[in-house]
Amino acid sequence: MDFTILQSFLMNLVEKYGLLGIFIIGFSEPIFQPFPTEIFMIAGIALGLDWKLVMIMGAVGTTVGSVITYYLASEYGEKLAYKLFDEKKYAKGEKFFKKYGVWGFLIISFTPLPFEIMCWVCGSFEMPFKNYLFAVFISRVIKHGVFIMPFVLGYDLNII
Repeated sequence: MDFTILQSFLMNLVEKYGLLGIFIIGFSEPIFQPFPTEIFMIAGIALGLDWKLVMIMGAVGTTVGSVITYYLASEYGEKLAYKLFDEKKYAKGEKFFKKYGVWGFLIISFTPLPFEIMCWVCGSFEMPFKNYLFAVFISRVIKHGVFIMPFVLGYDLNII
């Protein structure tokens, strides 16, 4: 599948709408969108957006989108997940969730397992909602920070 059209569309969102574009991209990531929000956050910073506001909008957007994913998964469960995701990847996410729970979800930010699959798994297996929101928000702040801070520091130090 060719994702160049989607990638161009998302980049245009950042260029035209700035922080709102970052929010929309973050919102769409846990639902259906295959690109990490950080790519577009870095682009937004390069375009002159305040990195602190970019971090906030990315984390809040992703958290709000994760609420939608949690709801869909809790209502429609595994049947819909198997239609949306590769069954093997979903099974990996399920195994990981059962073994590590909330702490595992925090760790998931640093693995190649797609974030949206873990959101579906948490909704399907009804992780307590408050724990889920906490884990989503904290994991996104950590991941976004790890990816964008080198660029922020590079710009501040005039290295980039």
